[in-house]
Amino acid sequence: MIKSGITRRIDELGRIVIPKEIRKNLKIRDSDEMEISIHDGKIILNKYEEKDLDIVIPLFIKNLGKFLNKNVLFTSKERVLVSYNKDKRDLQNNEISDDVKDIIDHRQIIKKHDSEICLFNEIEKLSYIISPIIIHGDLYGSIILYDNSFEKRDEEYLSFSKMFLENYLE
Repeated sequence: MIKSGITRRIDELGRIVIPKEIRKNLKIRDSDEMEISIHDGKIILNKYEEKDLDIVIPLFIKNLGKFLNKNVLFTSKERVLVSYNKDKRDLQNNEISDDVKDIIDHRQIIKKHDSEICLFNEIEKLSYIISPIIIHGDLYGSIILYDNSFEKRDEEYLSFSKMFLENYLE
């Protein structure tokens, strides 16, 4: 960590001024939003950069599904946030089944070949991989790959996708 040797007092409202030299060096301008977090007992300030989840994640999921020629779901803990379905069904906002919620809650990757699962309301016989998305130790949701069958490369791409999403959402 770089120390500047500059100190500032916190005022009666809990405010602290970031010195102009530091703001200039980090390209922090007036009215920029700052993200405040705590890590290892230290206060961390980061320039807040809003991630465009409405563009990047749907594009990523759609391209993953097309590339693998498989159905892909990106979920919260309760419902589908983004889906790519080869049959062009829109599954966004569908509530996931209690079975899938239980699998996600256990925070383990589940791989099943030619098995029965209830993704939504009906039991289907599918091959699937359910991979929980965990961010800073908290369960965010999952990425689910499902189809009639899948190969080893599908598992590898799903593992990569899980890492990408966790890092992107962090």
